[in-house]
Amino acid sequence: MGFVNSMVDAGKIDYLKLTAGLEKACTYPDFFRYWRENLFERLMRLFIWEGMDDPLPKEIEQRLILAGHCGICDYDNKLTAFFGSFYGVTVYNDMWKHYTIHSPIYSGFRTIDEDLVVIDNNSLRNPTFEHVNHYAALLAHAEVTLLQQMVEARDSGGVPIARTEAAKQSLLSYQAKKFNGKIGVVSDPAGIGVEYQGSDRHTQLDIGGIWEVRTKLLKHFYADIGVRATFDKRNNTVVDEITCDTSMLLYNVSDMINCRKKAAEKINNLFGTNWTVRLSDEIDYNTENEPEAPAEAAAPDQEGGEA
Repeated sequence: MGFVNSMVDAGKIDYLKLTAGLEKACTYPDFFRYWRENLFERLMRLFIWEGMDDPLPKEIEQRLILAGHCGICDYDNKLTAFFGSFYGVTVYNDMWKHYTIHSPIYSGFRTIDEDLVVIDNNSLRNPTFEHVNHYAALLAHAEVTLLQQMVEARDSGGVPIARTEAAKQSLLSYQAKKFNGKIGVVSDPAGIGVEYQGSDRHTQLDIGGIWEVRTKLLKHFYADIGVRATFDKRNNTVVDEITCDTSMLLYNVSDMINCRKKAAEKINNLFGTNWTVRLSDEIDYNTENEPEAPAEAAAPDQEGGEA
């Protein structure tokens, strides 16, 4: 028995209240919020920090995704991750020496590479949260379209038209029941208030097509930051295509991991720690995702020559 079912049976979850009004909750804003949190969590799992105590790995990645950089310095006798901003006069806009740190309980000023190390999300210190928002918007539209298509497949009518308030309320009730898989009817005693108009749907995708769009959006969410989706199959492409595609994918994620590794080395030198960072095993291109090397030719027989 699943956890939710056991909670329902124990009376701790009111299933009817939990699902009441669900047809009004499955809207674009709801799906956008869902995918924004979901994709943010996926990004949080791309890099594995080791040699430090919780919750530092989570706090570091949160700040890198949201702000593009993160300050690490000693606070209350332990290393702490801070949001911050650069300040001071410099020759170049991205070559700073000073950093302002801030948190709910502390704010202060630090000198970079003297009593603080800045971890960059990438070479340009760009955050990746806009990337999350972009794909959350696309996926939310795909989810709404998929849901509407699946619900509308339950009847073959067109667009309902109501000419009276009573007919309108009856249609709303019917559509809510249809959404939740219940039996419902449209009440129209006068026989003049409700009709269904056909609509031009020549450009609409079928359910399978919409699901494919959703799947490809998830794939490209990863591809844009340099991670190949697990459903990319090697046997569908030739070796040259795999090699080229892999190098293109690696470009972004290599920059991100290199920035983290450089910062970890500086932190270890400055504070005497042993921090390391690596890509998650599921996306490590140095192992399963690298194309196999061509087999070496057999060496000639030294004694007897060629057979």
